[in-house]
Amino acid sequence: MEQHSGRTSPRLMSLLNSPLPIPGKSPSDTSLTASSDMEAVSTWLAARAMRSNNTLTSYRRHATMLLLWLDEHGSTFQELKVEGVHGFLTHLANPPGHWVRPKKTKTGWRLLPTQVLFGPLKPNAIAYARTVLSQLFEYLQSAGYLQRNVFKLSFRPATIPPVASSRYLDVTSWQYLWTWILNLPKDTHREAAQAHRTRWLFALLYHTGMRREEVAQGVMGDFICHDGSWQLRVIGKGQHQRFVTINSALLTELHVYRASLAMSSHPVPGEPHPLIGPINKNHDDTITPRAVGYIISTVAKQAAKSCQDASIQHRLALMSTHWLRHTSATHRMIAGASLRTTQEELGHRDPKMTAIYTHAIDKQRRFDAEKLAQLSQS
Repeated sequence: MEQHSGRTSPRLMSLLNSPLPIPGKSPSDTSLTASSDMEAVSTWLAARAMRSNNTLTSYRRHATMLLLWLDEHGSTFQELKVEGVHGFLTHLANPPGHWVRPKKTKTGWRLLPTQVLFGPLKPNAIAYARTVLSQLFEYLQSAGYLQRNVFKLSFRPATIPPVASSRYLDVTSWQYLWTWILNLPKDTHREAAQAHRTRWLFALLYHTGMRREEVAQGVMGDFICHDGSWQLRVIGKGQHQRFVTINSALLTELHVYRASLAMSSHPVPGEPHPLIGPINKNHDDTITPRAVGYIISTVAKQAAKSCQDASIQHRLALMSTHWLRHTSATHRMIAGASLRTTQEELGHRDPKMTAIYTHAIDKQRRFDAEKLAQLSQS
């Protein structure tokens, strides 16, 4: 294993914990006040990565990896050539030992500043790193900080197309789970409150395909009625807004849930009550995305224990909140929904993400094709 001192510029280390621009001075022919690559990256993060914590973490991580690599090679953004980019991407595919975190660390173990990887990056991850850093260099080029975007000129790594997701419930499994939820005990006040909340949460996730973060931050006032049709305003990844269509089944479930809370059947504009709240507390209290996930996984595991079908039991035991998003999309496609409307309802910016769910149609095509085989043998 290659030995390395792990010495890294102190100014570079500040980037790991600083989400805000670092003050500095710049040449008069640029639009930035940055006087170093670290300061330029910090400004870029503030301008382009503040849409969500996930985006900030990802962008900062990729920029830091490049800065660490350049620091080791005594180079800068301005000095980086296309061949250097290829070397950096190769480095990510086969990192030396002092770049890889150990699987287990002892108490008091201090990681090297360069130990930012858990192992070699896969082709798709390398391609994503190239995309993020190309955006960084395009920003700095537009600002006059760099003359060219060498990442844009570099070789585009081959990627492996996403495969159809298997993390979803087939129709039979969903029907079993939904029936199990409808029969939850309601003998005590708390049991009734939990049963109603569980029923509403699963119905909401199944019929809308919302993410758990979107559900946790949503309020009843986000429901909008226009010409007799209901929609739900959702703030998704990157603070992008979309409107999810509320079908008749979910509208009925909304009425049932609100009745259990002694609320009117329909929400009103500006209503502050959360979409999902805690049990036995003020209706205005909220729950966290993690709590949403805990409810889903706990209920699914409980339902699995009562199931006699080994296949259904296995899938329910593995189920998470995101499974319901996959299930919603898959069942929409089975029911005949178009790819375009499914993409809009889920909030996918790239139609390729939605196209993954056409695996349901492929299965139906194989089933129908087998009918012909059976006919020819009769």
